[in-house]
Amino acid sequence: MTISTQTLVIGTRVYCALHYCGAGIVYAIHGEQRPDTVQTFMGGAGVSGGSARVDVVFANGHQSRALPESIVRGIQWRILDEVASASEIAAALAHAVCVQAQKRAVEDEVKAVHVAEVARLQGAPEFASLTQGDDRYSGKLAASNIRTELRRAFPGVKFSVRKSSHGAVNVRWTDGPTATEVQELVGKYKRGHFNGMEDIYEDERSAWCEVFGGAQYVFCDRDQSDALIVQAIEQVCTEYAGNLSGIEPPTVEAFRAGRLSYAYVPGLNDDLQALIRSTAVELRG
Repeated sequence: MTISTQTLVIGTRVYCALHYCGAGIVYAIHGEQRPDTVQTFMGGAGVSGGSARVDVVFANGHQSRALPESIVRGIQWRILDEVASASEIAAALAHAVCVQAQKRAVEDEVKAVHVAEVARLQGAPEFASLTQGDDRYSGKLAASNIRTELRRAFPGVKFSVRKSSHGAVNVRWTDGPTATEVQELVGKYKRGHFNGMEDIYEDERSAWCEVFGGAQYVFCDRDQSDALIVQAIEQVCTEYAGNLSGIEPPTVEAFRAGRLSYAYVPGLNDDLQALIRSTAVELRG
């Protein structure tokens, strides 16, 4: 990678590849520039050196202040030859002020809606059986309320609800409701999601979790009894009777051992193992 040694001036147009940046204009420079000291390492992934700090306003209204000179000369940036006029800089800064004001207005509205929803949940009679608290992270309060909701929604079904490490809650049961049905009920206790692009867990401000508890993850694991597998096998044999003509009916033992993965169904691009598994998943026990 070639480091740009071009002298930055007020109005220098730049471009940053980061998704929240784009085209921008340098509107302030602090300190002495030393482009000759800027160097890359780790194959260009890192950059160091320089002395000045730079303020940039972007066309989308975002502003970055006191950026190290080395960053602006780094791999994600391009320093262009064009220089914006004083009026263009003033217009860009005015636009940034409007964008930030709009952003704050939206944030204030979201906050007001959140506060109102928290108040509604705290006084909602339909949730009077649930315990309220401020445990939005550990999963302990969430697990307690999940047990209460499952007992009420699926009477007679025995659920195991356990809080594990790192604020995760594991829900396990045999037959009964499908995993989709249970997930629809307990998914609201999950307080955020994992951002694979940035390799971080992002918390979402959930009114439900603020009132009734939250967990980093809520896992649902449904076991299937032999009786349910028999029912799934019978349904598959009935639904695909024409395709399975002349083929010996599969057994639960063969399914449990995974041997049906090699039993391809004539006329279908699938095997018996997959057909029975997908059928069992949708069956209510």
